[in-house]
Amino acid sequence: MPSGPLPAYPSGPEGPPWVTRPLYGSGSLASVLVEALARRADGRKLVVVLADGLGLANLSARRGHAPFLWSAPRERYVTGFPSTTVTALGSFGTGLGPGATALAGYSLRDPATGRRASLIKWDTPTPPTSWQPHTTLFERLAAEGQPAAFVGEARFETSAMTRSSLRGARFYAGGTAPATRIAAALRATKDGPGLVYVYWGELDKVGHARGWESADWAAALERLDGAVRTLVESLAPPWEVWLTADHGMIDVTSGPRWDVADYPDLAQGVSLVAGEPRAVHLYTATPDAVAARWRARLADAAWVLTRREAIAAGLFGPVDQRVVPYLGDVVVALAGRGIVLDRAGQGAGPGEMVGHHGSLTEEEMGIPLLRWSR
Repeated sequence: MPSGPLPAYPSGPEGPPWVTRPLYGSGSLASVLVEALARRADGRKLVVVLADGLGLANLSARRGHAPFLWSAPRERYVTGFPSTTVTALGSFGTGLGPGATALAGYSLRDPATGRRASLIKWDTPTPPTSWQPHTTLFERLAAEGQPAAFVGEARFETSAMTRSSLRGARFYAGGTAPATRIAAALRATKDGPGLVYVYWGELDKVGHARGWESADWAAALERLDGAVRTLVESLAPPWEVWLTADHGMIDVTSGPRWDVADYPDLAQGVSLVAGEPRAVHLYTATPDAVAARWRARLADAAWVLTRREAIAAGLFGPVDQRVVPYLGDVVVALAGRGIVLDRAGQGAGPGEMVGHHGSLTEEEMGIPLLRWSR
């Protein structure tokens, strides 16, 4: 089981000044469970809460709604690219970057079918364990006879995300209400495992629908703040509580948007659009020409790279040869508040969301690691 920093990504182009480079070694989301396991080896027991969508910039801006969280010792960590849940949980659960897990976006082209596959809905025949075959950190614990616990909504017990990235933990259904989630976490701490993982998804859900700057998001943050306080105050040494996140979020209501259906130059030569509005994977037989057209159209509103350039820049961490066909031939990371839509291929839903993430801005990439110990 890994116990130290993971390999750094290879050197490459730094990108525009707004870019926060992804990390997959020390100080990254990929290292959180690795660090937790090292702490556990020192005799401590841990509850690790992952708050979906709680970027460090988001928490800082709304800290008045989270006094307990903000009062904790905190560090800035960095998530991977794209800054999205599928990719982040893949790294969190395995300690590896998307260049190893092939979980490199909300949706990607499945090489086995040639069609776009949603990695949240898992609408492809390829099994999650084939797409992401690496042993998870939870599986390694289970093999040692010390299974971790996973607390989440009942629907996550057998979800594709769990089977691809989080398999191997003993599942505890926690319901959707904060009180039931915390009760399940506390029950898990009494059942023996020295590591309890708690997934908290409300902030991301509210942020997509209403924006992280909304009153509803602030109220959801207050509920998380109260729940974590209850958890911390209910546990005694040797238990510690850590809280981190998979990515941050931005509201795009005032930003520019480009729908591929409305721009013939963007659609030219592109056989499939995947990814998400802030981090786009384009599949094409002419990547250099497509990248040139996208650079001309989006100018400084995006960082447009061919697959080769994206790999050289280390955006996905070290890339296994088997993963290369999953990645877009062209990769587009949006700056500012811009989004790219594919109404013809992916429907109107993404364009109706207020909050988005996926790209390389600090707001999307910077995540907190908060720790409470006694």
